[in-house]
Amino acid sequence: MMRTSKLMLATMLSGLPVAMAQPAQAQVAPQEAQAQASGIQDIVVTARRTEESLQTTPLAVTALGDVAIQRAQIVSVQDVQRVAPSVVISTGSASTSGFAFVSIRGQGNLQPLIANDPAVATYIDGVYIARPSQGLTDLHDLQRLEVLRGPQGTLFGRNTTGGAINILSKDPVDQLEGSLKGEVGSYAYRDVEAVLNVPLAEGLAARAVYDFHDRNGYGSNALLNRDVGDQKSHFLRGKLKYESDGFDVTLSGDYNKITDMGQLAQTAGFNPLSFQGPLAAFAPGLAGAIHTKDNWYTTYAGGLARPTTNPTFATLPADIQAKYSQLPFDKLIAYGFSGVVNIDIGAHKLKSITAYRYSDSDGLIDLDGSPAPVLAVFGGAHSESYSQELQLSGNVTDRLSYILGGYASRETGFEYSRSQIFGGLIRNSFGDAKNTTKGAFAQLYYNLTDSVRAVGGFRYTWDGREVVLHNQQVLGLAPNAPVAGTPFGVNCNLVNPDQAPTATQCNQTQSKNFSYPAWNLGLDWQASEDIFLYVATRGAAKAGGFNIRAGSLPAFSPEKVKDVEGGIKASWLDNRLRTNVALFHTWKSNAQVIVNAVAPGVGVTQYTQNNGDTRVWGAEFEVVAAPWSGMEISGNLSLLDGKYKAGSISEVQRITSATPLTGCAAAPPTAAGVPRYDCTVDLSGRALTQLPKIQFSIGATQTIALSTGDLILHVNYAYVGKQHFNPVVASDQQTDAVKAAYAQENALGETAGYGLLNGRIAYQLKEPNIELYVYGRNLTAKKYLSRRFSDLYQTGGLGVAVDYAGDPRVVGIGMRYRFGGQ
Repeated sequence: MMRTSKLMLATMLSGLPVAMAQPAQAQVAPQEAQAQASGIQDIVVTARRTEESLQTTPLAVTALGDVAIQRAQIVSVQDVQRVAPSVVISTGSASTSGFAFVSIRGQGNLQPLIANDPAVATYIDGVYIARPSQGLTDLHDLQRLEVLRGPQGTLFGRNTTGGAINILSKDPVDQLEGSLKGEVGSYAYRDVEAVLNVPLAEGLAARAVYDFHDRNGYGSNALLNRDVGDQKSHFLRGKLKYESDGFDVTLSGDYNKITDMGQLAQTAGFNPLSFQGPLAAFAPGLAGAIHTKDNWYTTYAGGLARPTTNPTFATLPADIQAKYSQLPFDKLIAYGFSGVVNIDIGAHKLKSITAYRYSDSDGLIDLDGSPAPVLAVFGGAHSESYSQELQLSGNVTDRLSYILGGYASRETGFEYSRSQIFGGLIRNSFGDAKNTTKGAFAQLYYNLTDSVRAVGGFRYTWDGREVVLHNQQVLGLAPNAPVAGTPFGVNCNLVNPDQAPTATQCNQTQSKNFSYPAWNLGLDWQASEDIFLYVATRGAAKAGGFNIRAGSLPAFSPEKVKDVEGGIKASWLDNRLRTNVALFHTWKSNAQVIVNAVAPGVGVTQYTQNNGDTRVWGAEFEVVAAPWSGMEISGNLSLLDGKYKAGSISEVQRITSATPLTGCAAAPPTAAGVPRYDCTVDLSGRALTQLPKIQFSIGATQTIALSTGDLILHVNYAYVGKQHFNPVVASDQQTDAVKAAYAQENALGETAGYGLLNGRIAYQLKEPNIELYVYGRNLTAKKYLSRRFSDLYQTGGLGVAVDYAGDPRVVGIGMRYRFGGQ
C-alpha cells in the first residue's frame, strides 16, 4: 500500500506543473470558452433566506457550488475550515468522536451537548441542526454550501453569534439523470456513491443518493493491537418534489450511521505534582505513552479497567460488570424528515418548513491515552426535535420589500457521562432535557435611491430549558444504597433532589425561561456596476442552559454578541478578478466559559458558567481570479485578534498554606486541619479559545481542453495559525511549582499552526460522460494536531493532558459516471 501511495503522490505532483507551465497553449472547450467570455461566474446564495447574488449580499459569506465542493474534496463539515476565512473546526472530544466544534470569528463552544448549544448554527435545506453530532454527518449531492460569518440572529435565530453554515442539497428535477462513483485509497479506503433522479409525472420528480465508505484506522493501538481512528459510514437521502402553478412541495428524508473503533487520543503529558503517594504507581505508564513525532499515530489506551479488588464490584448487576471490559468505540446515528412548501400569493410568497431531527451518539474513550487507568469516559447524547417555521416575503411597493415569520421547536433527549477514575467504579452523570423555543422576526428592505438600500430587522426569542438530573456515584447501585462522600451518604449524588432517594428514584428537576432580542441595521450602496459596499451592525445570542454533569449548579444565562461590520465587494478587469473584503469588531457579554474543577460530592467535572466580556476584531479577504482561459485562482485570508475586557472575568483558586496569604480570604481547612485560602485571580489577560490570529488558503484549478475531453488539475494549500483550547492563569500566591504546572497546562492546551496541501487531477471524457481522477490530502504528510485537551492537567485535578492528531497523508483514485441530464 505504501508503494501505491507513493506512486499516486508522484503522479499528482508531476502533473500539477503541466497546468502552470503552458496555460496559454491550452485549447478551450466550447462550454469553457463561454464561461471565460463572461469571466468569473456569479453565485446565487440564500444567506438572507431569499435568493440573491453573492456580490450584492450585504454580509460576509463564502459560497461554493457543487463542482467547487467536489474539487475541494469537501466530504464533511470538518472540511469547511479549508475554504472559508475565520472558520476553524476541531474534532476530538472527551466523549464521542462524532462532534464538530465549529468556531467563526472566535465565537465557538467546546462543550455543546443536549443542554448547552453551539455558537455557530448548522442548517440543512433550511432546517436547524440542534446538536453538533449531527453537524459532522456526511455531505453528498449538494447544490451549494454557504458559510455566513458574523451574527445572524435576525433571520437564522439563536445560536448564530459566530455565524451559520447553510447546506443545500440538490432538489429533484424534471429529467432522468444520475451518477455512479467509486473510490479506493490509502488505509484500505473504499467508497461507493449512487445518485438517481427520476421524473414520475408532470411536475413530480424524485431524487435519491446513497453512499457507503469504509477505511482502516489512521492510527494503531499498541496495547490492544488494533486500528484506531477508522471509520465506516452509511448515508442515504431521498427527496420528492412536486411543482405546479403557484406552489411547490418538497419532502425529504436522510439517514447517516457512522461507526469506529475509538478516537486517536494520546497522552500529551502528565503533571508530576498530581502523581505522588499512592498515585505514583500510575506515572510510569503515563511516561511511556507520551506523544512524540516518533509515535505520532500510536495510542496506548486500554479502555475500561475491571476493579475486581473492590468489594462493591461483585454486587453490581452482570450487565453493569460487563461494561468494565468494553473497548473504545464510537457510534453516531442521525436522521431526519422535512417538508418545505412554497406558495405564491400575488406579489408575496409564503414558505413553510416542517422538520423532525433525530441523533444518537455513544462512545467510549480512554481519555488519558495510556495503559494507566487514569480516566475512561463512556458518554453520549440522544436528541429528538420537532420544528416549524413560517416565512412570508414580498414587495409592498417598488422600493419596500420585507420578510417576516415565526419559528417554534421542541427538543427532548438525554445526555450521559459515565467516567471511571483510576480504575475505580463507574460514576454515572445522567440527565434528561427538554428545550423549547419560540421566535418571531421581521426584516425590511427600503431602496433610498436606485443604488442605496437600507435594511432593518428584529427578532425576539423565548426559550424554555428544563433538565431532570439522575446523577449517581456508582453505576449499577440503587439510588438509596449507602455510598460515602455524597451529599446525603447514598448513591444518588444530588444536592437538591425532588424527593428523598429511593431504590428506583433519583431526580432533581431544574427549569428556567429566557428571552432575548436580535437585530440587524445596515446600509448598502451599489457604487457602480462592479463595486458594492455595505455597513451593518447586528446583535444575536447563544441560548442559556444547564450543567448536567455538575449537578446542582444553577442555569447559565444566554451570552450576547453585537458587532459592526463593513465590507466592499468588487469585480475588476472585465469580471476576471473579484475581491471581497470585510472588516469587523465584535463585542460579547456574559460569555459562557468552561470551568474544570473537583466538586465536593461530585469529583472531577466540567461545567459552564457566565464569566467575562470579550472583544474580537479582524479583517477578511477573499479573491477569485480567471487570469487566462481555463484557469481559476482563489484565495482567502483572515487576520483576527481578541481579548477579554479588563476585570470582567475571574476565578477563585483554593490554596493550602500553613501561613496566611495576602489578599486571600480564609477557607475551610483540610481534613488534617491545614489552613486553606481562597484567592481571586483576574483572568482577563488569558487568550481566547479557537481564535487563530492568521488563517489563509490559496488554490488553483486549470482546465485543459483536449480532443476527447478535459484535463482538470486542482491544488489547494490551507494554513491555520496557533490556537488555544484551555488557557489558564495561576494566582500570584501559588507556589513556583504550581505556577510551573499552570504554564505547562497552557503549553499542552495550545496547537501549533499548520498548513495542509491537497490536490486532485481529473480527466473528464466527453463520451461517455466519465470522470477519472486521482486525489490526495495532506500531500506533504504534515504531522499536526486537530485539538488538545489539557483541561485536567492542573485545574481539573487528574494531572493529564491529551492530544488528538490530525489526519495523515491519504491518496486515492476514483471514477464517476454520469448519465442523463443536459
